[in-house]
Order: sequence, then structure tokens, then C-alpha cells
Amino acid sequence: MERTGAGLRATLRIVLLLAWTVLLFIQQLLGFLLRTGDGRHIRCRFYRGALRILGVRMLLRGQFSPRRPLLIAANHVSYLDIFVLGSRIPGVFVSKDEVQQWPLIGWIARLQNTIFISRRPGNSRLELNPIVGHLSQGHNVFLFPEGTSTDGRRLLPFKSSLFEAAIQGGAYVQPVALVYRHRHGGPLSAKERALYTWGTDAPFLSHFAKMLLRPGVACEIWVRPEISPTLSRKMLAQLTHLRIAAPLRHREHLDLLGLQHADRSR
Repeated sequence: MERTGAGLRATLRIVLLLAWTVLLFIQQLLGFLLRTGDGRHIRCRFYRGALRILGVRMLLRGQFSPRRPLLIAANHVSYLDIFVLGSRIPGVFVSKDEVQQWPLIGWIARLQNTIFISRRPGNSRLELNPIVGHLSQGHNVFLFPEGTSTDGRRLLPFKSSLFEAAIQGGAYVQPVALVYRHRHGGPLSAKERALYTWGTDAPFLSHFAKMLLRPGVACEIWVRPEISPTLSRKMLAQLTHLRIAAPLRHREHLDLLGLQHADRSR
């Protein structure tokens, strides 16, 4: 019975997600044709609706700065990060070039005006140009400075080169920590974490299919104080790393205390 219910849930989600994508695509296309805007707020609406369909609850800790534009830097855990961040504040994402070839995600990324970069040595100056261009036009830009995804329990060193865009574009840096939790608030088990976090070495479609079967997950969005672009790019990267790492350590510490308390109670 449980397996049948999960199958029905996954089927319904696929149907709703496809219908929602088509509906918002038509709205965005009409907006471009009628010149009513660039679709940023429609994209926010798309992400919010998609998260509801996928059963993702969002818990906002803190507020985004009213300054514009912002270079929003976050830890990278899952393709869900894009939906979570994009649902909270309008902006465009910076992504590695191969994402364009991924099934579904690549198509959605192109539709959302994603900035694709190769991260090849020697290309950093050229790759700054589109990021600085968006910031100079007042658009927020989302950046995952680790350069890859993790299981969400650790934070890799940041690549500092793209923080130069904040300096050239006059944008404050807004650090954001994403912490995925059980839908009812507790820590994810190792098995549950594997179903929601995603490394690029795993086939996307099979991972996505397994996630569709699950009831849902909660994501805590820890918005940390913004950082002035008057610092050097290395200092911006270091301070952003510190501010994102703090909520991750805090959650790990609380979970460890909870496990110890549970053990003593047995």
C-alpha cells in the first residue's frame, strides 16, 4: 500500500510539474512579446509553485538585504537549491557550462537566463563580464562559490575569482546557508540525505525519480548579514565562507546534542 501511494504521489507530481512549467512558460513568453518585463517575478512564482508540488517546505531565518543589486552566495547541496533561492528573491544564476546538457534542468536553466561559465583556467576575466553586466543593470545574481555540490554537512573552500564581480558591479554580497531537514524539523538520516542531496556523478533522472516518491523535505534558509564590496575579492570570499559555515556548524552541534540526549534517555 505504501509503495502504491508513493507511486501515485510521484505520478501526480510529474503531471502537475509539467502543467505548471508549460503554464508559466506561456506567461513568460507573453511577457517578452508584450514587453511587460523580463520575467523575473514569473520565475519566482514558478519556483514557489514547483516547490509546493515537490513537497518542499521553506523556513526562512533572517531577511534579504533591501540593497540592490546583490551577489547572493550560497552553499550548494542539490538542484533544489535553485528552486529554493529563486523562490525568495528575483535574480539570475551562475552555473557551470555542462548544466546546459542535463535533461530537464538544462532546459529550465536556459529558460531562466542562467549565466553559464566553464571555470577553465585563464577564462575568469571573460566569465566575469556577463555577471558584472547583470549586476550593473540592477539584477541580483546567485553564485555557488564551492563550484560543486556536497551532502550539505560540510563546506568546501570557495573559489574567490567570481567575487571580483561584486567589486566591479558595486554589489553587496549576501551570504546564504541552506540546511535540509526532515519535513517535521529533525535531521535527515543518511538514506534520506542521499535522496535529496545530489552530486553530479549520479544520474539525474534516476535521482529525481526517487525524490518524487518521497513525502517531502524542509529547507532552512539562513540569510546572513550582507558584506560591502569595498573589500578585496579574497576577503569577500573568506568572510562569506565564515558566515555560511556558522549555521551549518550550529545545526550539526544541535543534532549531535539531540542524539546524545536520546541515547541517555534509553
